[in-house]
Amino acid sequence: MDHVALLPLYRSWLAPDAAARAAAIADLAVPGPIALRSRYRHLRDPQAPVGPLQEGLSLAEWRTVLELETEGDRALREGDLDAARDTFIRLAEHETTADHRVVRVHALIGEGDIARAFDKVDEAITAYETALTIATSDRYRFGQLRALVPLGYLSLAYSSAVTAGAQFRRAEALAVELADPLYRGNVGLGLAECLERSGNLDEAVELTTAAYRAFDEVGSTIGRANAAHRTGALLHRARRRTEAVAWLRKAHAWFVEVGDPVGLTNVLSSIGDLHLDVQEFDTAEQWYEEGLRQAERAGLPRARAHALQDVARVARGRHRWADAVVKFDRALAAYRDIDDIGGIWHALDKKAEAQAKLGRLDAAARTRLEAVHSIEAFRAGHRDERSQREYRERFRLAYSRALAAATAAGDAAAFAVVADCLAGRRLAGLIEAGTRTTSGPELELLQNLLAHADQRLARHRPAQASAPGSSREERIRLLGAFSRHGLAEPAEASLDDQLASVYLPPERDGAPLLAAVSPRAHLVQLLVDPVEAHRVHWLWRAPGAEPRVGCLDLDDAARDVLTTLCGDRTTRVQLHIADLAPVVSVLPPGLVDALMADADPELLIVPIGELWMIPWSALPLSSGGVLGELVRYAVCPSLTVQRLLVARAASSPTPADGNAVDVWRSPLVSGEHLTRLDASRLTPTWLVSASAARQRLRDGGRMMVVVGHGRRAPGLGHYLELDEARWLVPADLLGASTPRRLALLVCEAGSIDEGRPSDPICLATLALAARSDEVLATVGELGDSHPAARYAETVLANMAEFPLPEALRRATRWLLSHPEVRTEPIFHWAPLIPVGTV
Repeated sequence: MDHVALLPLYRSWLAPDAAARAAAIADLAVPGPIALRSRYRHLRDPQAPVGPLQEGLSLAEWRTVLELETEGDRALREGDLDAARDTFIRLAEHETTADHRVVRVHALIGEGDIARAFDKVDEAITAYETALTIATSDRYRFGQLRALVPLGYLSLAYSSAVTAGAQFRRAEALAVELADPLYRGNVGLGLAECLERSGNLDEAVELTTAAYRAFDEVGSTIGRANAAHRTGALLHRARRRTEAVAWLRKAHAWFVEVGDPVGLTNVLSSIGDLHLDVQEFDTAEQWYEEGLRQAERAGLPRARAHALQDVARVARGRHRWADAVVKFDRALAAYRDIDDIGGIWHALDKKAEAQAKLGRLDAAARTRLEAVHSIEAFRAGHRDERSQREYRERFRLAYSRALAAATAAGDAAAFAVVADCLAGRRLAGLIEAGTRTTSGPELELLQNLLAHADQRLARHRPAQASAPGSSREERIRLLGAFSRHGLAEPAEASLDDQLASVYLPPERDGAPLLAAVSPRAHLVQLLVDPVEAHRVHWLWRAPGAEPRVGCLDLDDAARDVLTTLCGDRTTRVQLHIADLAPVVSVLPPGLVDALMADADPELLIVPIGELWMIPWSALPLSSGGVLGELVRYAVCPSLTVQRLLVARAASSPTPADGNAVDVWRSPLVSGEHLTRLDASRLTPTWLVSASAARQRLRDGGRMMVVVGHGRRAPGLGHYLELDEARWLVPADLLGASTPRRLALLVCEAGSIDEGRPSDPICLATLALAARSDEVLATVGELGDSHPAARYAETVLANMAEFPLPEALRRATRWLLSHPEVRTEPIFHWAPLIPVGTV
């Protein structure tokens, strides 16, 4: 290797101290080849180890190592992956140091690059992570930078933008400190992709054009090509087609010049998109087929999958629907081979569209359900709530279209599964985990949940899952979900992250979910569309009838009431029965009439998302009548939770004997709660301290009543004020064995943060997931007043003889028999809802 930098860098590498090291390269310009540039950046890093960096290294060995690295880099760029592999294997044999393993780091990065090109993702992650570990240990920060950038891109593909963004930002800081404009440009392209993932196209374009300028200043053709391609693709997505054309033409010319097969296939696809966008189908097909030939010639699985998808999109554009189904199936198989969830979803989405165009509505519904299954499997593989939420938001269109397809096909079983996925899978996972810890720190519980997560995922994974899917959970961990390079150590995990560890993959069939609900009861499953906020999807099964599905549009009045219920306390506590009238429109058409025609109606409501916050008892159903006095009802977080509750009750029935009840009334409550508790029907044991109350909540008996103040709290979700400076938070119920029947006369005990699209996590639902069969809880505030106290006491007295839904109905009839109560604000009684089952 002949380069002006070779000898100065060699002398600096062997210099005895920092001053001599700096002097040897003082007048040296930054070398272009990565083998030389990596040494140059390392030698100028003030945090690098003190020299000599490799004592006794001969000039011949120095030259050999640099030539091998340069040869491997050239082979990679030209797509000669076999030659690159052989070169990096030989390079690894030249590592001679134990604590300054620059050669080993470069060999591992080359190994990772080759594995990544072949879409051997697990091998690539392992190689990069090992390189990162060694570089960190040996204080080789440029090596850390080189490993972090590809890890960021792998995280975008196989983990989440949250993880990727953390890795790119760490790399960005290193690139700035090491003053390397090329890697600053590369990191900028990665961060731009994170922004694109969130829909922030304008800022993404700013980053890619800045990266282009950086590459242009240092004369990096491959850098310019990559930046130009990303800029053109983003501009096209932002509907700035004219600008996109110019950038993509530049990118194509540069990729041809450097002979990079990966970049070339990508830009061929993007140019084809320009023509497909204006229905120039023949021209688009020519570009796409050339991309497919390039991908197959170079042996690039990912590029091949994209090209197959592109060819299928031409058939879609021409409205050749049968041909499109076949071609999207080919693309789907290719995406499944590389476990690319974005590609899997897009292929299934377009296949379902084509099936619907052919009139095959049942097939379309099942295809869309398969898309949801695929996305949910990725969500379940993540152990942090932010990533699970990101997948839910990123693919919300998949859920919306799956609900619409199930409705169009009249497929209630498919509808039930999709809706249940949107309801959340953490509470169900918590019930199924069956974890019981009555002592020990919460960190031990978290570690226990994490330890069992893999077995649970394996048990639920469908039998036909491919090899890439079987290693997905390990891949996500390697990408940083719980490693030392990750987002949070277990001790710092939030309640959401603790529950993320028990997130279940979805049910494959909705029929058992529907069958678990009592055939005597009306079943209603309700949710707001993930995309269209004014649309409500519903499933209704009347006793003895087949389930029906449909959707309806809410008017502004109904939306305003829902906003109030989920919003400011001051407005919420002023609501009256009449104010809730618009919300009746969320119910399926005909349901109210059917309930009124039933002599003794029962109703199980599964309200998903913001609908959970409706005080159902006060919903006006007829002139003067409300749901709570006319119908025996309960609410449940999801159909999967319902099925698990029914199974748990069957295996361990609630004892029917005795009316003993443990009671804790916080001394901070000023109202008259429970002062007139009916001792003829209940036998109360008044607990003497907040500590005793907390213990009974965690290891309780048949029945317990808790009276206190409660508040929503950021981070905690909610807290219950047992006494002065004595609180109970939702995390306290993890691993508990809560009372079988539990009454929480506490503000917000059943409330949720509706801004988090997942399970309704609160004290009430966590108690349900622990051991409680039925929970009386509040959505919103319960008045600390005489009417509220008398109402609660009446509900409790009736619980001595009846299940909670009937006890609440009898108490509501009694309360509303006093005409003046109907004109009072409903926060004196309606926030109390029965949670569990009918």
